[in-house]
Amino acid sequence: MTTTTNWNWPSRVLATAGLALVPWIFALAWVAGEHPVAWIGLDVMEATGLIGTGLLLARCDPRRVAVAPATAVLLTVDAWFDVLTADPGTVLTAILMATCLELPLAALCTAVAWDALRALPRQVRNQLPGGRAGAGRR
Repeated sequence: MTTTTNWNWPSRVLATAGLALVPWIFALAWVAGEHPVAWIGLDVMEATGLIGTGLLLARCDPRRVAVAPATAVLLTVDAWFDVLTADPGTVLTAILMATCLELPLAALCTAVAWDALRALPRQVRNQLPGGRAGAGRR
């Protein structure tokens, strides 16, 4: 792990998106309908994951291999529930947010995770679940 940072475009996009969620979380506290704690909690986890993934990517930290896919799942679940729970008057907005923001960010997090996994040394990759270390043993 290194302490130098390389703020390439993916790390900037992810960290900025996470920071942009912070004011939205406060606005959501005022307008959230049913289950406001669940929606606010989900967005707090997303913001934390996006900022964390951006920082870990900028530092070339291998721990992004765990944070990035978790963030991708959170973003995908948020898009799914936003669209499914939207009122008839807001469903178009939910679809636009899902297709223009949440799902592209989830795809970027998935790409970051895949790249981080490929960058791990072969010995470490083989020790992960689904790796080849235990293949052939019974």
